[in-house]
Amino acid sequence: MILIVGAGVCGLAAAYELARRGEPALVLERGRPFGEQSAGPARIFRTAHRRPALCHLALRARAGWLRWQDELGAGRLLGPEGFIAAGACDETAAAMAAAGAEFCWVDRAEIAARIPFAAPPWEAGVLDPLGGSLRIRRALSALARRVEVRRGDVVAVADDGAATLADGTVLRADRVLICAGVRTPALFGPLGVDFAPHTRFAYAGADATGAACLSAPEGYGLPLGGTGRWAFGQEAPDPAAVRALFPALSPVGRVDCVTIRAPWLDPGGDGWTVARRGRVVAFVGANLMKFGPLLGELLARAVLEDEPPGELAVT
Repeated sequence: MILIVGAGVCGLAAAYELARRGEPALVLERGRPFGEQSAGPARIFRTAHRRPALCHLALRARAGWLRWQDELGAGRLLGPEGFIAAGACDETAAAMAAAGAEFCWVDRAEIAARIPFAAPPWEAGVLDPLGGSLRIRRALSALARRVEVRRGDVVAVADDGAATLADGTVLRADRVLICAGVRTPALFGPLGVDFAPHTRFAYAGADATGAACLSAPEGYGLPLGGTGRWAFGQEAPDPAAVRALFPALSPVGRVDCVTIRAPWLDPGGDGWTVARRGRVVAFVGANLMKFGPLLGELLARAVLEDEPPGELAVT
């Protein structure tokens, strides 16, 4: 038996890819599936990164999202809105050029045209035309219907694959994959990562449908699918800064999750780490959603093979 701890994007994606290989897995989740670090209706997809290796992997992940779109029958999963990295973007442009990723420079007027309700203070930015808004709740709901997910609070995992639940039940697995977000270090051991609270607010007041996704020094924003709403996240919530950027918008909701700090993250806060002990593989990272289909494939291989794929060591 293969056991996966955590029904977020990585756990569900790995279970789905294992099933495609004829190796079904049991996913255990202590709460609601994709209710913690993977919570929320949408996320940003972008090929724009500050490391060429991540740009390359994002291009592969995009092909995976299109494959999921065809396979899962859940409708559009990746929107066509595009992504803008605003502000100082020379490093991003250089990485995209090195990876052969399509991009172009845009000025303040073009940024305003692509995000019509914004008052952009940035002189220039990089447009990633392959970026867009991911319909996350739709995608993860479809994945959860295609794998076995059970309620179970795992409190300990031994090197031999024995997983102990809070009620005293012990499940014995040939391989265990821990993708439990903030709980991964507690179940596996130190992974060189710290977690901190993070909040994304949803805004209404102007129709955000079709607006480009955004990353800027002030935070990151994206349209929430076809709802017409706009989401914006910041390391430290700053309502005055949001009002200055989007004067027509007002907050109408929020998603509370976590952010990750680790020395192995790239300057944009992206990256992951993988470790193995005995029959157990642990995986944790930041801004993973856009890599979901690719990470599912790589983690399935990590579970089935003796060594994790080299791509999982990219950061």
